[in-house]
Amino acid sequence: MSSSSSIVSPSVSVAVAQFAAVADVSANLQTIERLAEKARAGGADVAVFPEASMYAFTAPAEELAAVARRDGKNFEQTLLAIARRIGITLVVGMYSDGGEPLSRNTFIVAGADGTIRGRYEKLHLYDAFHYQESGKNERAPLRENFAELCTFDLGGLRFGVMNCYDLRFPEMARVLIDRGADVLLLGAGWVAGPLKELHWETLIRARAIENTCYVAAACQPAPLSVGLSMIVDPSGLIATTVVGDEGVTVAKLEASRLREVREVLPCLQHRRYAVVPATERAHDVSLAPREAVSTPKHIVEKVQ
Repeated sequence: MSSSSSIVSPSVSVAVAQFAAVADVSANLQTIERLAEKARAGGADVAVFPEASMYAFTAPAEELAAVARRDGKNFEQTLLAIARRIGITLVVGMYSDGGEPLSRNTFIVAGADGTIRGRYEKLHLYDAFHYQESGKNERAPLRENFAELCTFDLGGLRFGVMNCYDLRFPEMARVLIDRGADVLLLGAGWVAGPLKELHWETLIRARAIENTCYVAAACQPAPLSVGLSMIVDPSGLIATTVVGDEGVTVAKLEASRLREVREVLPCLQHRRYAVVPATERAHDVSLAPREAVSTPKHIVEKVQ
């Protein structure tokens, strides 16, 4: 046997967990722990949970802010302890206190060693379909060199974290891919409504196809959200999905599959435009002339 044939391609087993968070932090932690144990029993190295797994996202702004101040740090510490005890990396949506009147819609990456592997504060707040998330949560600011984004490495693959409405912004997914992500991890409370299931599945598969990457998406279930938690492979095929209101499903994500798809479809190499960090000039000159200059953006430039 040649040395090249004996090389093992990296692979990581990922779970998506689906459940409806309630207005009780302790009860939600118990559910997270139970589903994390189920994910680990199924062989998962990483488990992705929905947005707002810490507390019901339907709560008023004042309640969410109070919960974030009172329970945020303890929620984090408990997650770290759960991850370490079970031996699994957890990616979980929560509310954190940033010192402002409103809470911050946050994802924490709790490593299997009991340490924080990453943190992401939501960039795109869901002010759409007659919903006004900006009245409940603070919008995260852009930072130099895309430091507002979250990636982490595990088992030879790199993971990028996204939160719900972020899914509708392909440039964010593309920047995560440019930063080396092989897998996009998406947690959501994708609010139910006309055509929302169609949008959810279509956009998840689109992000996978256009970036030739895996997407693992965990969502809260009906009736408030759409459920349909799923893992999609780099060609857009649905590898597995959660059936029912609450549950866990696991898929093995392989670097060899990424290479296979990207060899056949090298679209990332064919790009003529790229998203680049905002410059000081970009803060003064908005890409949208009618938009307030107080809303800075990263910008798109030609590659050649």
